[in-house]
Amino acid sequence: MSDCIFAGGRIQLAPFFILAQWEAGAEGLRWIEKLVKQGKAAKVSGSGYPNRYISRAGDVLPLIEGGGIQSSQGGVWIFGIDEGEEYAQPPGWMGKIEVHADRVAACPAKHFLTIDAWDQS
Repeated sequence: MSDCIFAGGRIQLAPFFILAQWEAGAEGLRWIEKLVKQGKAAKVSGSGYPNRYISRAGDVLPLIEGGGIQSSQGGVWIFGIDEGEEYAQPPGWMGKIEVHADRVAACPAKHFLTIDAWDQS
């Protein structure tokens, strides 16, 4: 179990465990998948409910603070209908961004984080 927990997407955790959370479009996992390829993160489940990753805070938190989680603006548009409501998401879309700077600052770089990404489709 990790000492600090990071949650991307929607997850029900005690609020003081969440360091940051946001919603992202189609390429919203590219940043964490890149860390997996670099050997800096591990994917421990991949069903989408959630996709779960583990990584050290020292590899993840600088990306969150420095905008490294932002998807490319050159991706695809997503169009759809949810319960009668039409929507469109441009490439690189992110919403409901919430970063708790005090919690991020208090989290030691050597600690492991759990990163949960929920498929909201």
